[in-house]
Amino acid sequence: MGDIEYRTQLENLSSKVDKIVAFSNSLIEENARLKKEIGNLNTELNIKKEKLIEVEKRYNDLKLAQAFSSPVSDGNKEAKQKINKIIREIDSCITLLKK
Repeated sequence: MGDIEYRTQLENLSSKVDKIVAFSNSLIEENARLKKEIGNLNTELNIKKEKLIEVEKRYNDLKLAQAFSSPVSDGNKEAKQKINKIIREIDSCITLLKK
């Protein structure tokens, strides 16, 4: 091969390396952007989970309040079960405190 052919091949190789480096840099930037997006989505997800827990607690409190005020026997039964559960939890705490 002649000197010109080597230069042509070297220029082609150099051009391909430049393209690969540019592509690699774009992938690095996209990766950083996606990591940031994942962080934002995780933060949003945690906020939504906290809100869900709060809404579920409020729903259960409302359900219990309605059970106490409802003349229907199912509501009273549910209220009694809830009270019994709370009493068992209190008894358990008292037992642990005595130890």
